[in-house]
Amino acid sequence: MRRYVHEVIEEQAAATPDAVAVQVGGHTVSYRQLDERANRIAHRLREAGVGPESVVGVLLRRSPDTLPALLGIWKAGGSHLPLDTALPAERLRYMRQTAGARLTVTHGGSAALLGPGQEGETVDLDVESERIAACPATPPDRSADGDPDDPARTHRLAYTLFTSGSTGRPKGVQIGQYALLNMLFSMRRWHRSGPAHRWLAITSLAFDVSTAELYLPLVTGGRVVLADDAEAHDPVAQLRLVESAGITHVQATPAGWKLLLAAGMDRLPVVAVTTGEECPPGLARRLVGRVDRLSNLYGPTEATVWCTGTDLVPDAESVPIGRPLPNYRAYVLDSGLRPAPIGVTGELYIAGAGVARGYVGRPGLTAERFLPEPYGGPPGSRMYRTGDLARFRSDGQLECLGRVDDQVKIRGFRIELGEIEEVLRRGTDVHDAAVVARDDDQGEKWLAAYVVGADGAEPDPAALRDRLAASLPAYMVPAAVVPLPALPLNPAGKVDRAALPVPGRAALAGDRAYVAPRDATERHLVEICAQVLGVSDVGVRDRLQDLGADSMRIVHVMAAARRAGLGLTLRMLLDSETVEDLAQALGGTPPEGAGPDETREGQESAMMSAPAGGPVDPARAMAAHRVPGAAVALLRDGRLVGVQVYGERSAETGLPVTLRTRFQVGSISKQVTAFAALRLVARGELGLDTDLDRYLSGRRVPRTATGATVTLRHLLSNTAGFSSAAATWWRPGEPMPKLDTVLDDVSAEHEPGTLFRKAGSQWALAERLLTDVTGQDFADLAQELVFAPLAMTDSSFTPPADGLTARDDWAAGHDQHGMPLLDGFRVRPVRAGSGLWSTAADIAQLAAEIRQAHLGCSDLLPAALATQMLTEAFPGSFYGLGTVVDGSLGEAEFGHGGQTAGFRALVSLRLRSGSGCVVLTNGEGGKHVHKEVAASLGRELTVDDD
Repeated sequence: MRRYVHEVIEEQAAATPDAVAVQVGGHTVSYRQLDERANRIAHRLREAGVGPESVVGVLLRRSPDTLPALLGIWKAGGSHLPLDTALPAERLRYMRQTAGARLTVTHGGSAALLGPGQEGETVDLDVESERIAACPATPPDRSADGDPDDPARTHRLAYTLFTSGSTGRPKGVQIGQYALLNMLFSMRRWHRSGPAHRWLAITSLAFDVSTAELYLPLVTGGRVVLADDAEAHDPVAQLRLVESAGITHVQATPAGWKLLLAAGMDRLPVVAVTTGEECPPGLARRLVGRVDRLSNLYGPTEATVWCTGTDLVPDAESVPIGRPLPNYRAYVLDSGLRPAPIGVTGELYIAGAGVARGYVGRPGLTAERFLPEPYGGPPGSRMYRTGDLARFRSDGQLECLGRVDDQVKIRGFRIELGEIEEVLRRGTDVHDAAVVARDDDQGEKWLAAYVVGADGAEPDPAALRDRLAASLPAYMVPAAVVPLPALPLNPAGKVDRAALPVPGRAALAGDRAYVAPRDATERHLVEICAQVLGVSDVGVRDRLQDLGADSMRIVHVMAAARRAGLGLTLRMLLDSETVEDLAQALGGTPPEGAGPDETREGQESAMMSAPAGGPVDPARAMAAHRVPGAAVALLRDGRLVGVQVYGERSAETGLPVTLRTRFQVGSISKQVTAFAALRLVARGELGLDTDLDRYLSGRRVPRTATGATVTLRHLLSNTAGFSSAAATWWRPGEPMPKLDTVLDDVSAEHEPGTLFRKAGSQWALAERLLTDVTGQDFADLAQELVFAPLAMTDSSFTPPADGLTARDDWAAGHDQHGMPLLDGFRVRPVRAGSGLWSTAADIAQLAAEIRQAHLGCSDLLPAALATQMLTEAFPGSFYGLGTVVDGSLGEAEFGHGGQTAGFRALVSLRLRSGSGCVVLTNGEGGKHVHKEVAASLGRELTVDDD
């Protein structure tokens, strides 16, 4: 009898219906619930036309619906095409078209990641929840599946996975149900799997080892502990999950294990699997004493995940890949396909039940890589040519010794360098290209591209990176792009890759101006990055990723920083983009001569202790009020001492909030506008109490019957007496009125200076006034007068022109239910009153500078003008010039609240002590997060958030 994987899981559900099958966060799903939910989804997919050999795209976040959807596709007769949410839309489109996926299962708005003009149907599990719930809980008709003893069932397609292709096109590997079940049963024997086992599932569905994490527990009565999207990218959270969920089995690439060790992994009572790439002996020795059992499993995607394996022992000088698993055969053959003697290197070929059907739509490539098996197996059997060099040891174990081609593996990902080169050559600006994998001094690999421009012109490296990012996964985009007049050639006329120069800083971070370190912390960090990453002249605003600090090489940066006495944590590194971010996360300059323990203690205090209370932790309020993400900056003595980030910038993509994530901050915009205007006053280009008609071009100020003068002071203090402008918000790309159109509808209703009234019309006129006086666009003016002098590098009055994409580090707004706003955010024509996008660190920098100016310590704004912002509130209100001021607590406190569709923001700073905070959130319930942070600081904040 030839069974399908889902049929085995159905048998398990019938045997143990009430046992927990899947655990995701605080949710558990029993085997009965899993099976019934999968059946309902299968019926819906049958209605959509899914049947035998149908390919169904899977674009899902990690949630309780992930496994029911996968099983539901199989139950409907179809097969999976996993689609990673981090991939560019162009690549997703190619994969779907090549595999023949006419339908894609999504949820949570993920369909938007497929890009505009997507072809084919989608089934959104959230949108169709009621329709699916009404479907039968019993399996759909299976008459099309045929006789269980029919050999044809062996080849029913289970999934298609795309890997990098040397010709410039990724290739889709087709795996049959029988091949997958054979691997699972082999692993059942290998791990002696049973109901007590709990597997941690952290791997992307688009990576083949995920199939073992997801299905092996289910075919043996165990439990899948599915990490959510945030946990899957956070090794610190993974260690917590291992402990809290009672995990028994964990698998990861060597790079993943290094991250877990860096996150604080000590002794784990688990069976550990290292897989995906070569495991260095040093790492194996570190791991083998920290886990109950350590297995090294090997296998290309074309051999269904794993085909050989071995258990590792302490003090091993090498790490073999072991012996063939059940129903697999391995051959080491020479160039004539003759078996190589024991100890002699040849090419590794894999045969047996796990060999793939081939490559979808690539018969020529299939014939080239899948050859007739000459030495064993049933008639018609094939073997897969792996491209790996190997040898049999005298003890019968296999050792891998490199590649016969240019394929490389970085962090477990297979990368064909030719695919990257082909994408580069497609552009008319590139005549030729070569890509190499370089090793740093720690043995970690990173990619460098070398390009020769067309017609003698030098191509723009930044534009080339954008081109690559639009077509390739992030792990295939080279860290360095080096323009050359010509590629060096060897005597045979081929590219001499060994002669290609080592990239310098210009090739890694050429789009950023060099900024030298400004204090001891930044100097230490710059020196460490230069040493570990092998890059000279590192600037504090260079992106770490641009310098080659991927998720693995970051570990070496952290280790070197700790040796230097800096208490750098993995969380800080994962959340930081630049050296400047790291310095801010560390909380400032370490004392000269401080030892590692002393320095770390001080830095942890700066990051985790509130200025006047306990630790800041808004996670509870975020969960209770469905706020996906937040950023919190803390100030002490008027100085930024730490930034913490939480959650996701978009529930659609699951991408985490980082230190560089920009939020809409609403009325906090007015502080920037007022600061810019007062700088013009200080320079004599504007008068604070001068009739505005002296400055405006082509427009006059609305006046009452008495013709009383309206001034800049009136605008900035909300006392101009104007009628309100319509409070309408538009989606990005929608036509909206121009600023002058808004002003055309504004009239004078009260005498200026007699009545406090918040009205966007006053800020509309302020924006028009500033542009008339300077002749500059308002966004450019804010950059010149505020953002550039204060190093607010992530602040802008210009939002993304066409809405948000998965690659942007901009937060998306979310409604009161935690659902993303359509297109991510809303805009208004009055930028000066509510158009700012910024980070918690930047807003904290602005607040600190305003306080410094009030104390007479600023080179940008005189104390007399700053005082009018901070202490001269209009009678009966809390408003100074563009700033909320509260002196009722004995110590004056200033700041502002911001409220836009899907976002809530707060900034608050005490004048005398300089203690305060900035809280930015991307959910309608953000006020509750503000309150939670304020409570942790031991204070009550009264801030109007218009």
